[in-house]
Amino acid sequence: MPLITWTEKLSVGIKTIDDQHAVLCGTLNDLHAAMMKGEARAIAGTLLHTLVEYTHYHFSAEEAMMQAAHYPGLDEHRVQHRELTKQVEEYVARYEQGDITLSLPLLSFLSDWLTNHIQSTDKEYGPWLIEHGIR
Repeated sequence: MPLITWTEKLSVGIKTIDDQHAVLCGTLNDLHAAMMKGEARAIAGTLLHTLVEYTHYHFSAEEAMMQAAHYPGLDEHRVQHRELTKQVEEYVARYEQGDITLSLPLLSFLSDWLTNHIQSTDKEYGPWLIEHGIR
């Protein structure tokens, strides 16, 4: 069973962003599946790096769209992005140093953060971007 199931209630109405959110959900699901199969140690490092790199890419793309549309909540949104990025990068560094292992609480935190962020903060910019010509 996946950790996150992509549904329309996670859609912000902008295909590019929805597709990127689906990739993030898929990567978290891959990490969860590996952990549940006992394969986390073998592939978690690669998947965690993929998650970090794709998160940087996604946040940059999202922020560029908000900037192009002069979205008034961009600065606050950037702060949220930076906070999550910092938390994930710190986790990856601790994982690579052997201080912590891949765990269900961590995956639950990431899953909850992503779905809550999409359903609240990201849903707020969707109509603004669409109204300003970004689809």
